[in-house]
Amino acid sequence: MNTILLVDHTDYKHEIHKYLSQNYTVLMADSAYDAITTLNMQDVDLVISQVELPGDNAFDLYNYLQKHYTYIPAIMITEKNMDTFFDKIFIQGIGNVLKIPVNQNEFTNLVTKLITRKNIFGLENYVANIINTNAIRINASLQIQPAVEKILATIESWGFTIKNKSVLNLILNEMIINAVYHSHGYTREKEMRIPIQLKEGQFVDITFCHNARTYAIAITDYQGTLTKEKILHSIHKAIEQEQLILKAAETGEDISDKISETGRGIDLMRKLASEFYFIIQQKKRTEIILLFESDPNEKKSSSLKIIEDYQ
Repeated sequence: MNTILLVDHTDYKHEIHKYLSQNYTVLMADSAYDAITTLNMQDVDLVISQVELPGDNAFDLYNYLQKHYTYIPAIMITEKNMDTFFDKIFIQGIGNVLKIPVNQNEFTNLVTKLITRKNIFGLENYVANIINTNAIRINASLQIQPAVEKILATIESWGFTIKNKSVLNLILNEMIINAVYHSHGYTREKEMRIPIQLKEGQFVDITFCHNARTYAIAITDYQGTLTKEKILHSIHKAIEQEQLILKAAETGEDISDKISETGRGIDLMRKLASEFYFIIQQKKRTEIILLFESDPNEKKSSSLKIIEDYQ
């Protein structure tokens, strides 16, 4: 049985323990110091830690993991909006942060995938009881907008009402453009808005499916050039720009030269999707998975999930 180290001094640890105890051995620690002691004495497969800990904090613990136990994945949990401390997430290179209270299915699914590194690619591993699945293969930039239009029309034909349709259109365009251009080394062409045709054997796959209450979209390239660092940089840049815009609205400062498109698609995705995942297999494959709940009252997932396959 795999072992999880849970580092939490709050009562919420009992809820987390309940989610994990049937399938894992759960070791408990109240502080970063106690957690480090446990790590040096026990074999651990995953660390789950509150961001704020007595004495030290989870960033000290994560830094220790990065120096001495790079092979142990970690999840940070917090009651705070992660945007308020994303500079630390960015600097430390933290890939998985979940907002408390966690969604049980999202949480346990992430735990399993981080520990086993199995079934990490494919919508079928994120959406239960799939009813319909469609796929589109893209090998030229001029195919992107027609593909997005087809995706949106198909989702509506399944009986879903797409909230903020224009925003989802923008998100999908930017995510697919990045997969077609950046992943295949056409960054200059993207910046100059030059249409491209990918080389023979190169393509991007778009898969989309639904069950009774959720529709989901996966964007997959087979270059594996996306990295955790690039994702965190894009999010960090988007958060900085949003803060600049809010400040400029108060002061009247001209910030036009400070605003760029960097991270815009990812930032909008974070605000619209119910769940999202970045799955990375370096130099082989990258998949971005977006899940959208049909329930308009469903809370959006204020989380960050980056699953890396080191094989």
